[in-house]
Amino acid sequence: MASFRELFRSSDGPVLGTFVKIPALEMAEILGEAGFDFVVIDTEHALLSVRDVYSLVVVYSRMGVAPLVRITDHGYGDAQRYLDAGAAGVLVPHVSNGRQAEATMRQLLFPPEGTRGMGYASRAGLWGALPGGPAEYVRAGRDEVARIAMVEEAESVEDLPAILAAAGVDAIFVGPGDLSLSLGVPATSPVVHEAVTRSIGAAVEAGVPVGTVVQGADQIRLRAEQGCSFLLVGNDTGLFGSAARTATATARTALAELTAAATTR
Repeated sequence: MASFRELFRSSDGPVLGTFVKIPALEMAEILGEAGFDFVVIDTEHALLSVRDVYSLVVVYSRMGVAPLVRITDHGYGDAQRYLDAGAAGVLVPHVSNGRQAEATMRQLLFPPEGTRGMGYASRAGLWGALPGGPAEYVRAGRDEVARIAMVEEAESVEDLPAILAAAGVDAIFVGPGDLSLSLGVPATSPVVHEAVTRSIGAAVEAGVPVGTVVQGADQIRLRAEQGCSFLLVGNDTGLFGSAARTATATARTALAELTAAATTR
């Protein structure tokens, strides 16, 4: 399977993914067959255990879907385990400034650039049997793992040049939802739209891959034209909920029409 970083290097347009919150292998297979290029397993806003994440990483990677993990905070422990489980990368939430970006990403880089520990006997090292040995495990962890800073605060937008330049930042993700909270305006506000657009433009100019969440065809086209390398379309709970509501609405409409027809006879 191509790494996530290779996906957006080799694609003619943005690659597509969705957030994953449901720890069900059945759902993983459904989303994998739907044609997504990657998923973001969400440990920040979903009650997923490390074992849940591990199982999802294995299933998605076997299906050729790059599994990223959004971690809960700026800590080291769980991120290390997700990478050793074979995650294609991690999204670090609420990266406020360049100094914080560099300190956080340093934990995800091997020495001498960082402090990530050796886990060659893990799944990422094929249980100690990876062709090329420990050197290849370290190379893949350096060159193929995606370390993504989430830009979702007013401060991070203002300090974006420093975040983009921070060692270890391979891409950024602009989060309009939390950005609207930080700015104190609704998510639909032109202020949020301008902040997202401005952040995308700065990343494109700096040559750093950038992604965001999108809704609807118009927004997808807009962010693609602005230069996004990856786009997230909703999440598994939303997709399932929408399908369920459509199914029940269709059924109730049909039944109502049948009842109406019967009363007019």
